[in-house]
This record gives sequence, C-alpha cells and structure tokens, in this order.
Amino acid sequence: MKRKLTAGFGCAMGLVMLCGSLAACGPYGNYDYEAIDPGTLAAPSVEFKSAEEDPAQNAAYRAVYPTMKKYDQPVTITVGVIQYDLEADVKVGTTPYNQTFNKIAEDVLGIKLQYKTVAASTVYEQKLNLAIAANDMPDMFFTNSAEMFTTLRDSDMLADLTDAYYMLNDNLLVNYQEYMPELITACMKEGKLYALPQQTNKYTTAQRLYLRKDWLEIAGVEAPTTVEEMIAVGEAFLAHKNEIAAATGISANNVIPFSMHKDITYAGSYSAEGLFNAHGASLGSFFMGEDGQLYSSNTSPEAKAAVETMRTMYQKGVLDAEFTTNTAAQVQSFVSAGYVGMVFGEWWLPKDALGSAVSSSSVKGADWVWVDLPSYGGKESLPVVDAMLISGYNLVSSKCAHPEAAAKLINLFYDIYYNDSAEQLYGSGVLPSNGFYYQFVPVKIWDGMASAEEYKRVQSVFNRLYKDGQAGGLNDRETFKDGLYEVLTQAQIDSFTAQGEKIYKISAAEKGSFYCLKRSVLQTIYADEELTAAFDTLRNREKILHFADGYPYFVAYKRGISAKNMTADEKKGWGIYHEMIDENGSYAYVVDLAEGKKQAKYDEFYGTALSSMSDFGDYITTQTSTYFTKMITGKSALTEFTAFAEDYNRNGGETIVKQVNAWYTAMHAFD
Repeated sequence: MKRKLTAGFGCAMGLVMLCGSLAACGPYGNYDYEAIDPGTLAAPSVEFKSAEEDPAQNAAYRAVYPTMKKYDQPVTITVGVIQYDLEADVKVGTTPYNQTFNKIAEDVLGIKLQYKTVAASTVYEQKLNLAIAANDMPDMFFTNSAEMFTTLRDSDMLADLTDAYYMLNDNLLVNYQEYMPELITACMKEGKLYALPQQTNKYTTAQRLYLRKDWLEIAGVEAPTTVEEMIAVGEAFLAHKNEIAAATGISANNVIPFSMHKDITYAGSYSAEGLFNAHGASLGSFFMGEDGQLYSSNTSPEAKAAVETMRTMYQKGVLDAEFTTNTAAQVQSFVSAGYVGMVFGEWWLPKDALGSAVSSSSVKGADWVWVDLPSYGGKESLPVVDAMLISGYNLVSSKCAHPEAAAKLINLFYDIYYNDSAEQLYGSGVLPSNGFYYQFVPVKIWDGMASAEEYKRVQSVFNRLYKDGQAGGLNDRETFKDGLYEVLTQAQIDSFTAQGEKIYKISAAEKGSFYCLKRSVLQTIYADEELTAAFDTLRNREKILHFADGYPYFVAYKRGISAKNMTADEKKGWGIYHEMIDENGSYAYVVDLAEGKKQAKYDEFYGTALSSMSDFGDYITTQTSTYFTKMITGKSALTEFTAFAEDYNRNGGETIVKQVNAWYTAMHAFD
C-alpha cells in the first residue's frame, strides 16, 4: 500500500535506531544504505509436500513439523492486541481477556494467553513502544509497522521463526512458497526469519473507474476509454443534470460528475490515485527509468499531466468544486446518497457505497458500471501497485521460550475462521455469538489467496446452480424475489436439525431467534443430487454471505431484469454479486492482474521509511498537496509545477531519491 513520506517509528519513540539502515534523526544524517543479506533459509529436515499434492510425504513432514501439537505441560504466552469495537454478531461484553479463543487455545494447544498490551488502534503502537522501551515487550504480537519490525530485528530483540514457519498449515505454506516467496525473504537476515508476515494480494490495491450506468444512459454517452472521453462524460452529466435529477429523485444542484477527497497524496478509495495512474503517475511511488535509476513520480511529467487534467475538470465543473474540503468519508456518503457519477477505487467499492446507492430506497434507478483505467496520450494506462506488499508482521520476542507457539496459534485461528467443521472440532465457542472475535486473536495470518479461490468457486457454483436448477424450478424468480431469509427460533432450529435438515444461520434476529437461509430453497437444492453437489462446494460462510443475498440478484440479473426494476430484496445482492461473483466484476479484475491476464505498473520502493523520508517526508508531502491543490483550482498557474519540483528536490526530494536508489542497490546486492 503506497505511503506518504512521513516520519517513522524510530525517531518518534527514541528507541535504538536501525543498524546501518536508518540514520539518526535530524536533517543532516547519513543517507547511505547498508545492504542487509537475507541469506538462505535453512531447509526443513523433511521435504514439504502438501496433503493434496502428496499425502504420504505430507504425513512424514507433519510428523516432524506438526501444526497444532498440544504441549505436554501448559505454557504461558504474553501477548499484545488491539481493542477494536465489537461487530454486530459478536456477543456483547466480549473483550480480549474473556474471548472464547483463549479457552480454546488452552484446551487444544495447552497455551495460556496472558494479555500484556491492550489498547485501541489509535494508541496501540505507542503502547507497544512504551512497553518495549521499558523492557516489557510481550512474547508475541502483531504490528503493521515495518519500522518497528526492522528496529527490533536489527536490535536482536526478535526470535528466529524458521521452525515456526515450517509448522504453518499447508495452505499458508503454499501461499508463501508459490504465490508470495518475496515476503519471507523480506523478513530474513543472514539466513534467519524474524517475522511471519501477513499474506496480502498486492493487486487488491489496483484501481478502476466506476460510473453510474443509469446516468450514462440518461446522458446518451458510453463509458469512457480515454481520459478525454472521461471529461466529455462528465460534461454530459452536467448538461443533463436536470434529467438525471428527475429520474433519480435528487436535486440537480447535487449532481456531481466526478468526486474525490482533499488529500491529494493519499492513494486509497475515492482519491485522485486513479487519475494519476491513468497518466502513468502515483504520488509517493518510485519508478524505474530507462537509465536503470529510480525516480520520484511526484515531480514527473506524468504527474504534471494529471494535475493539468484535474485543472481542466475543475474548470469545466466536472470535478467536485468542494473537493478541497471533502474527506474520504464524505465522498463515500455522497456516493451512497446518489449524488456522484464517477469515482476511482479498489475492488471493494461495489459492496461499499456503490451497493448502498443501488439498494437505497431514496435513490431511484441507481446502477453502476466500471472500466479499466482510461488511457492517456495514446498509451495504455496501468494501475500502480507495490512491487511487494506486507501489510503486517507477527513478531516474537527473543526472550520467548516457545517461539513455535506463534505458528500453533496462527493455525488454530485459521482452522476456526476458515474450517466449516470448526464448531464440531472445537465447540460452540468458535461462534461470534458465543464470544469469538477474530479481531482479538493476538497473532494470525489471513489466507492471502482465499479471496481469489472464493471468487472462482462462488462464480462457478452460481452458474452451475442456475444451469442445473432450470428443470427443477429452482430458478423461478418467484422463489427468490422476496429474498432468502426466514426467521427461526432456536427451538425450531434444534428440531429441524434433529430431523436431519441443514440449517444455516445468517444473523441474530429477535431474542432467541435467527435469520436463516430459507428452508424451502434448501429443500429444493438437497432434493437434487447435482444441485447438492454444487451447493456444498461453497463454504458455509459463502452460503451465508454470498448465496443469501447474491443469488436472488443473480437470478433476476440472468433474467435480464435491470436493477431499477428489481425488488428491494433482489437489489440487496447487487454489491456482493458484482464485487465477488461476477466474472467481469471487481475482484475478477484483481484475479486477472494476479494471473498476468492484465498488466500493472510497479512502485519499486517497498521498504520501511528511510531516514531521509523521516527527516524530510512531512514537509515535501505537505508541499506536494499544497502546490497541486492550488494548480488544480486555478489559484496558481500550471507553470508553478516547475517551482514545485525545484522546491521538492531542494528540500529533501533529491536526497530521498538518492537514498531510495542506494536502498534498491542494497536490496538487490544478494540476488
């Protein structure tokens, strides 16, 4: 995930600085970068093969590297955790201290968890820093801070996790070894592994252009393929704002052709990132030049072209005139309210504000379509993603007597969260309604490829159900148009389950009852062998999260019914369908990028904040946003870009680029 060039953990907390990597804080530090040799990780004593690939070899491997072998005598592990707000389905009163994961870990693994550092996300890192400085670091904890990881690693405060790594379950090992091997290398030093990094598909940050489909139809224009066409679409929205208002029920004064938030240097949803990418730029990124050197995208001709485009859009009224005060949350609310015609964003937008607009009773006829980044200057535009993305680190203190316990806890979390048989294996304590809350699990690794597999699986199953269900009447729209929810009491659920029926709880309803998948639909499916085989390919959470909402929409969609003519229950599934099921939808884009069917452009700097960034980053980030905003709004001439570039380079930008290149050379010194 692209970052601003701001000061990092080391200077803020005054802890031991990185050995040879981060210079002392101050504007005149040493900005060289010493190469860190990752070395070669010691091979396991038995060759790893997954159970799917070679069951016999896997059994031999797991005899040496078991995933969840219980300790003969209980061990106590101190941990740190972020205290997030509870989600709606989690038992009221659940805390890190009383969550059911603690008892399951003790019963299954013989691990007693003792919570040492517990804090809200806004102060969690600070609390950790204070504990570390006081020589009271927890045995195990998770952090998003790359600076914290490298500081602790280079201060010899972290345990070698090589053996723990080999104890991870098959899926996590395969993900690391086949899809993300660079993550492990990035956490090594001289042949030892000092973190179990979070598995994240780096292509999930890629952006697309999302447009109101109904507005396109009203204005009589097509979805754009070029930046010039995008501006023309925005102008068409303005020219037809009265018709748009009449058709959708909003005020013509609220029609916003294109919106983004005020933070020009931020790369997330509803930002200017997609526009910069369309021009070949990305603020805060460093690209490889023809001379083999990395250069800052901030001062590039491509960034200037993007600013010029936004200036044109602002002058024409296409760009939201209030963008200079808009937060990301405000833009999101404008989209949900039906005011916005175009935004850039990542794959999750359909389930987010776009779906809210479609299903809203106060927004008439809303529908959306999406396109890859519009081209500029006759060149294909590519989304910008990190060359490598680590979104967090599971760390273990060098003083911990049982570092391998990290892998056992991670495997247990994985089994509870992803295994359909978790309740049968570990009891009802795995249910959020009984006190399991995934956010409170102190160390965990998400399945980095789960969403890609989920997309392929659910899309395939939906198509099979639709095809095979034609003869049995499963796909009669009357079956689904009023949704797939029904309320059952716990007594009814117990009775039906005792009779052999499968009941899938969706969420809690009134006290003592639950929203469940309609039994009549389930009975139709389970009466047919082929439908049963297809449906049971889905994981339980996919039956609940995807099928319950997504399939009614899918049936109506396959019948050629437009969103504006669907029932409220059908429209509920618009977001989940186009996000995670549609073969031309938003996660399909991520999969295409990951599999090389579509191309991306890579930010080549993926390290922790360098000392030059800590020294100069705040200033030049602020200057970038200030200069660009003034040029976009016409408060200064576009020719000011030259003054900006000179200011940027003179006040730290040139130093940062020099150190980034030193870092790049060092990172590849041992290739």
